[in-house]
Amino acid sequence: MKFIATMLLAAAGASSSVTYAEPTFPTRPIRLLVGFAAGGITDITARQIASGMSKELGQPVVVDNRTGAGGNIATAELARSKADGYTLMLASPGQLVVNPLTQKSIGFDPKTEFTPISLVNESPFVFVVPATSKFSNVPQLVAWGKANAGKLTYASPGTGTTMHIAAEMLQIFSGIKAVHVPYRGGSQATNDLIAGRVDFMIDSLGSVAQQVRAGQLKVLATAGSKRLVQFPDTPTLAETYPDFVASSWLGLTGPPNLPLATVSTLAKAVERSVRDPRYVASIEQRGSTVATPGPEAFSLHLKQERDRVQRTVVRAGIQLD
Repeated sequence: MKFIATMLLAAAGASSSVTYAEPTFPTRPIRLLVGFAAGGITDITARQIASGMSKELGQPVVVDNRTGAGGNIATAELARSKADGYTLMLASPGQLVVNPLTQKSIGFDPKTEFTPISLVNESPFVFVVPATSKFSNVPQLVAWGKANAGKLTYASPGTGTTMHIAAEMLQIFSGIKAVHVPYRGGSQATNDLIAGRVDFMIDSLGSVAQQVRAGQLKVLATAGSKRLVQFPDTPTLAETYPDFVASSWLGLTGPPNLPLATVSTLAKAVERSVRDPRYVASIEQRGSTVATPGPEAFSLHLKQERDRVQRTVVRAGIQLD
């Protein structure tokens, strides 16, 4: 009996020393923050990405629209979130690049280093004028602007938007001075451009593709690093002004200090999702393309964007508060 009791005690001691591996991430639903209203481009893209990631990860990825303050409300919530991979955000340039440079009251430390996971798409900007415009190319417009200082006008969906900053960047590169006409949203800006109330606008192709196809607007140049397949004969602004690149993009982002293993799991799920032919066809219809996936590419992209935007913001003196 004494022998049996001793063996039982030894077995109990051995079993208590056994360590169990942590369950593989993820083991429960993931929340995907979107800083803009349902039905917009960011929301639509987020729901497409969420659907693909849910299949890849074996757990629901649920979109949570936290709107307001130009995306700052969602970004501030991400900054406060636990670094476990269960709260993510589909981020726009305004949230990660522009707002921290142009606003003082954003609800989080502007120096916060969020965790880049992967870009999901990119939409190069296009330089558009009314179909009835007398300008047929950008150098012609610039030459007229220099000869008629302060008479050129340009539209944007609002002060401090990426479209506003792109137009300010053009002025820095070209040496012209144009009058900014900010609107409360892109549709009103586009309508006034079509009517000829303003001279030009720089915006994402997806935002103006319908009006371009309808012959209401004409594209004088594109703002990507290379010519767009939709406009193979249209020059890029970089062909005239080297290093001029401006685009809109969306990227999956995590809170600060997200573990590398979690980042890797999420990045792989995103990459497989954005390679889905249905997703590719959908974003191409909106004038976007699949961006280079992965955290390294996203990190480099963010650095380049911040450097470029900061130079423009400082020189143009753009501040929203």
